[in-house]
Amino acid sequence: AMSLAARLVALVPTRSRAARPNAHHRRGIVVMASATSTDASFVGRWTRDGSRSVNAEAYLRSHGLDASKAAERAAAPYEQEWRETGAEEGEFLVLTDPGTGRGVRSLVYPIGEWEEEFKGASELFGAEPGVAYRNTTYNQIPHLGPVHLTESATPLGWETTQRTLSKDGNEMVVDRSFTPRMPDGSAGEKISSKEYFTRVMVFRPLDAS
Repeated sequence: AMSLAARLVALVPTRSRAARPNAHHRRGIVVMASATSTDASFVGRWTRDGSRSVNAEAYLRSHGLDASKAAERAAAPYEQEWRETGAEEGEFLVLTDPGTGRGVRSLVYPIGEWEEEFKGASELFGAEPGVAYRNTTYNQIPHLGPVHLTESATPLGWETTQRTLSKDGNEMVVDRSFTPRMPDGSAGEKISSKEYFTRVMVFRPLDAS
């Protein structure tokens, strides 16, 4: 099996690797063709429509952000680009620009159990360095299409992120749930949120910082 580092090295966006039946590449610009219900894919560029988010501010506050910071982050521009790694079906490299001014971060979501180390000062994982223990599945569900699900155990609690697509493949719905870890180690009250991302049909690929 390829290491995560090897997968990242292999993901240099050459023309041959990036080419897909529903994408055209010219001079660094990617033009997505209209998707259908049979070929809807997470691959491509997505932008969050913060005006449609449900409970996003409360969700961020549950991770320790104060009210003003949570409101700012919930409304900030948030961009993602999904690329297939080619290692196995459902494994993606996700490039994210969360609008923090810190640049683009890249992360491979392997299928199965995996660990993500973080350096601290994380809005979702906590202020101190540590490890998030994660499990990712990818399934084609009848009448629903592709479902990308990641469950995580972090120093702050337990989190589930499920991503699905609209029938035309041009909207990604992100359902999140979080159960905080209380000081005594027990589980607190579960909180959920929903975000909507719209497919960007013409874009320049994101570059990781």
